[in-house]
Amino acid sequence: MSEHFNYIFMKLINFIFILILMTLPIIAVRYDVLTLHNNIPEQSLTEWTEEMFLAITAGSFLFIGFTDTKHHHGFILISAFFFCMLIRELDSFFDNAVFHGFWVYPAIITAITALYYSTQKRENTLNTLYLFVKDKNFPILCIGLAIIFVFSRLFGMDVFWHQVMGSDFQRIVKNIAEETTELLGYTIIIYAAVNYVFSFNNKKSII
Repeated sequence: MSEHFNYIFMKLINFIFILILMTLPIIAVRYDVLTLHNNIPEQSLTEWTEEMFLAITAGSFLFIGFTDTKHHHGFILISAFFFCMLIRELDSFFDNAVFHGFWVYPAIITAITALYYSTQKRENTLNTLYLFVKDKNFPILCIGLAIIFVFSRLFGMDVFWHQVMGSDFQRIVKNIAEETTELLGYTIIIYAAVNYVFSFNNKKSII
């Protein structure tokens, strides 16, 4: 009886944590728009939060890769995917530091290097990817990616907001809608990634 109660209690705590976590996109966007009075530019709390979440996500899978040699190659590949996303988010930094569109080159180098490295032990990589997609956190991760790659892009299309607001079109409204949903996606991704680290370590300790 007490075991069931503890399980339910922990799930309720987790639910409350999720509720709090879901406020982060709103807090970041509200701070940018209402406190800093900006148009959510590349250098904003919202963008910095997205980049930080991506860095933690990539680092989480990199951590597993370096602490478990059995699944090293596979998690290096997974980590590289999110590092490529991070490089893309840092496009403004690379534009100012080097030249416009430079982000493509470090992203390609990262992707090719990780793909080449992962093929050195194909069975290791395949087994890791199998465990990765089999984990309960994988669908949550996919939802976050879908929000970033599909929902936020479609929801933030200029043509849609021009049709909605007509002559009263204000870019800040469009930016708020797009950046809030995009940060929501990154929030879901970091939740899934951190949970995956704990889940993976628990399975290791059992084994």
